[in-house]
This record gives sequence, structure tokens and C-alpha cells, in this order.
Amino acid sequence: MAELQQAHGAPEADVTEKAANPTIGSVREHWDWVKVGVEEILSEQPHLTFRPEDVYAACLNDEAILWVAPEGFLITTSTRCQYTGGSTFFIWLAWAKSQGRESCATKYLGFFEQVAREHGYNRIETRSPIPAMERHLSTYGWKRETVIYTRAL
Repeated sequence: MAELQQAHGAPEADVTEKAANPTIGSVREHWDWVKVGVEEILSEQPHLTFRPEDVYAACLNDEAILWVAPEGFLITTSTRCQYTGGSTFFIWLAWAKSQGRESCATKYLGFFEQVAREHGYNRIETRSPIPAMERHLSTYGWKRETVIYTRAL
């Protein structure tokens, strides 16, 4: 993640800047408003088990990257398949101040696909409980790979 931050992180984002694409931002600098978005995501999706502090720590410790856009933020991570060695660029969280998370997540898909390719990832992934997201993503060549079913015990 640090290599990705170095390649795309200068200069850090100013939320008032009208950039064409998201830029890497400092979680320390933007946490006051980013935390509001993370809390909103968690309140709307109670099945998620992490806390806002976990998101902050992941960004602070270079385990995740905060991307700031004029309308909101996205947080990405990466994973490596233990069997194939393939790497996945994962869009973990996305939130928009007024338009809803879906529009912020889907608006920048092309940008994030380019970032992932440039840094040697062979897959890009995101997850969402929002049914409209699947319809939208499928128009851009994305496919649903699995559905997770759970039951509390």
C-alpha cells in the first residue's frame, strides 16, 4: 500500500479542490468528516463488524488508503490470494456527502481500474448490499462471484 501511496499521494487532497479524480488524503487531516461517513455506513449496515477506529487505524498504518474526492471518500486495501499469488485491489468503503455512496463508488471505477492496472493488480473487487449496485456494475463488465448467507446463533 505504501508504494501505491507514494505513486499517487503527492500532493495530498484538499476537499475543496475540484480534482477530476480522487487523490490520496491524510486520515489525520480528514478524519472529522470521514468518520461521519464511516459511522453512517456502519449504521446502515449493522452486519459489518469493524468500528470507525479500525478504519482510522488501517489508514494510519498503511493497511488501507483514504482517497478523497469533492463529493466524498473511498477507502481501498489490497489482498493476495494464498493459492495463486494474484493480487486484488479492493474498494472497501465508499461514501458521498449528499449523493449516496453508490454514486461515489461507481463514478470513479474507471480511475481505480487504471490505478490497479498500473500497480500490477490482476483483479479489482468491491462489495455492496445494495441491489442496484450489481445492475450498475454488470454494465461495466463486473460479475457477481458469490452471495454470503448468515444466521445468528
